[in-house]
Amino acid sequence: MATKDMKETEVYDNGENEEFFKHVRMNRWLSVDLMGKRFLRLNWVVSLIASVLLWGFAIACLIEPDDILFEFKEWQTWITQNFTWFYIGTQDVWMVFLLWICFSKFGKLKLGKDDEKPEYSDFTWFAMLFSSGIAVGFYYWGVSEPIYYYRTQWNNQIKPGFQNDDQRAQQAIFLLFFHWGVHAWVVYILVALVMGFVAYRWNLPMTARMAFYPLVGNLVYGSLGDIIDALSMACTTFGVCTSLGFGVASINAGLHYLNNDIPADDTNWQVALIWTITPVATLSVLSGVKSGIKTISEICFSMGCFLLGMLLYMDNTWFLLNSYVQSVGYYFQWVIQVGFETDSWQQLNLEFQNGTVSDGDGNSRTTNMLWGSGHTQLIDKVHNAFEKANVTGATAEANMGRYQEFYGSHSEHWMDWWTIFYWGWWISWAPFVGIFIAKISRGRTIRQVIVGALFAPTFYSFFFLNTLGALGIKMQRTAELALSPDASAVDYVTGYANCTALGYVNGEPFRADAVALAEEGFYALSCRPHTGRIYDIMYKRYGVDMGTFMVLFTVINLIIYFITSSDSGSWVDDSLSSNGLENPPIIQKVYWCCTEGALASALLVAGGTDALSALQAASICAGFPYTIAISFICQSLYRACKIDEAKMEGIDKPEVPNDIMTQKMFHTRMLDFFEGFSRYGQPEGLPSPMARLKNVIIATFFPTKALMKICREQYGPSGIKHVIAYTLCFYTWLTLMVIEMGVEDIGMIGWCLYITFVAGIVLLRMKMRASQNIYGGSLEDMMCALLLFPFALDQMENQIDLKELESEFQVPLFLREEKAEQYKSLTTENPLQAI
Repeated sequence: MATKDMKETEVYDNGENEEFFKHVRMNRWLSVDLMGKRFLRLNWVVSLIASVLLWGFAIACLIEPDDILFEFKEWQTWITQNFTWFYIGTQDVWMVFLLWICFSKFGKLKLGKDDEKPEYSDFTWFAMLFSSGIAVGFYYWGVSEPIYYYRTQWNNQIKPGFQNDDQRAQQAIFLLFFHWGVHAWVVYILVALVMGFVAYRWNLPMTARMAFYPLVGNLVYGSLGDIIDALSMACTTFGVCTSLGFGVASINAGLHYLNNDIPADDTNWQVALIWTITPVATLSVLSGVKSGIKTISEICFSMGCFLLGMLLYMDNTWFLLNSYVQSVGYYFQWVIQVGFETDSWQQLNLEFQNGTVSDGDGNSRTTNMLWGSGHTQLIDKVHNAFEKANVTGATAEANMGRYQEFYGSHSEHWMDWWTIFYWGWWISWAPFVGIFIAKISRGRTIRQVIVGALFAPTFYSFFFLNTLGALGIKMQRTAELALSPDASAVDYVTGYANCTALGYVNGEPFRADAVALAEEGFYALSCRPHTGRIYDIMYKRYGVDMGTFMVLFTVINLIIYFITSSDSGSWVDDSLSSNGLENPPIIQKVYWCCTEGALASALLVAGGTDALSALQAASICAGFPYTIAISFICQSLYRACKIDEAKMEGIDKPEVPNDIMTQKMFHTRMLDFFEGFSRYGQPEGLPSPMARLKNVIIATFFPTKALMKICREQYGPSGIKHVIAYTLCFYTWLTLMVIEMGVEDIGMIGWCLYITFVAGIVLLRMKMRASQNIYGGSLEDMMCALLLFPFALDQMENQIDLKELESEFQVPLFLREEKAEQYKSLTTENPLQAI
């Protein structure tokens, strides 16, 4: 333990020093020594919450795998059907924000002190970044995903449009690029920037909670921060386990190619592989970032480049180069349009469906889970109309179910299967990869991180994926021309390939010509098992000996990538559970590695033969709450940059209207209910916790009291008409929600009135901020009123009651407990200490 007289700059190897304990609440800190050695150093609240979530889920999967998989699929369907717009829209907004901040004046700010140099070379930095952010996904999806798009087994997929099969092939590569391109990296970079910024410029611990420090200040040290860290750990672990599941499936398939006695897709083998490789990943974690993780990342990145070079030179090099250049151009032509597509017309078809579908295990899953559009909204009404016309309801249902035949739509579940899965997967990885990128990016500017981590890996990924995808489509076309010379086996309008007509049954060639072609190394990949397609394009294709070597090389590379993902994820979990401690005890590192392995095994067991669906569902569900969090992280990063800019330039520059430099803040905080309305770190004279609680309860059920005081303050005597209008909206909303149980759809009118009520609070809050020079924005006001209106009313009421404190808040909001002279120094820390 550090002594009180230890210098702030002194750092023990284990990271426990006076600076570290500045950011730890000791009632949450568990420190245990065993036989004179460090045994436990952790935040017991964060560790307990995360452990209960992860181990509880793992145990539930092992006890009731079918039920857990069913529930996950239900959640996945509900999220996709109701929040596709949110997933798609936020990704695009984040991209615009990231590009703006890159080329703005903030781009020159460093993740570190101004005189710091990058800790790692560009090659090492890129290798670690790429290995943690992409890992095994290339090998699992690189060949198989474009084959799915090219030769669909469902309805025609047109995104964007095409006129012939050549353009269909290009579309398949484009969609592969779309899912693995800039949209994948933007979420990582946002988290990395804000984490690295507050950690290296403000000397805060590198934990997920600190990403929100510029927004909520000291509240991150309490229960709110504990929840953020624990959920980040759960989100990280689910995302990493999804990749680990894909990884062991690919490794299992590769081992089958090397030894036919090993089953190609066997859950028991895959679980065994997880527990064989996990100890190796644990050793890497124990060796730390600078040695173990760094070395393994460089090895697996170099091996991947070597494999890419072999495929490029051993096949038609000029075709692959042509395809890459063309596909990159195609990507930039269509990425904006497709980046905003939500499949609105295709998902409209969900309303035309009737009832449920069976999952094969006796469970029935609802097909339409859209809010406000169940049976009583459309299907039953059509059904009743047909009965009145003396036409059977079955005819109505049959007619409504022909929407794809009528309109030529592709499947309404496409977003659920692909884009939303990918966005959820990337977002669930954001805490893990974001913290890891921040860790290795010290000394680089914001602009360098964005350019290096957004564009460089994207173009490299495109080259890798294009090589795999183009070779896969090339092999598919070779098989089609050889096995179906009259083109009867493939419908080139819909893209559907008839595997039986191509000589395949259950993924294996059975017809003489198909068997002979396979012996030469050519397969109809659309008819082959998903996990083995990457090996199909190299096994026997370049000769048995060379093919065997390439398969073995790929399996080894996959194992190392598996280790890289596992050890990086475990390192992040370990760091978050111990409040960002630099070097936690060994037992904790082993524990989180084992937790990760257990959860990955549980997901595979729960999925069984449908393990892919289990992994996809886990990613989408885990990514949803963090989608909301990253939206706030954008605002947090913006505030951090503005504050640091003020720190660089001093506080004596002329006042700028509506700027964080010259404005103050509300006297009380909305989210301090996480701290029991504690007045810790705030001036004397604020209401007691019980008084705050009483005000919030009254505002929840009787907002008129607070509204009268606020409207009188803002509008004077005429404020009473505003009070009457807002009060009528509020109570009419509640009344209509009760009446809805007997009057169909009347609740929708009630929700419109609630939005009107919220709009009134937003206007009041904006007016108060303008009149009292309080920093904030209209979007923040809207979110506060929409989600926490009782707390917003309490905050504004307290602002009026505490006018006598006004003189204490005339300095900029980031100077609360610090002197202006201190803040001018570049060594001043914690600029939001009292917020």
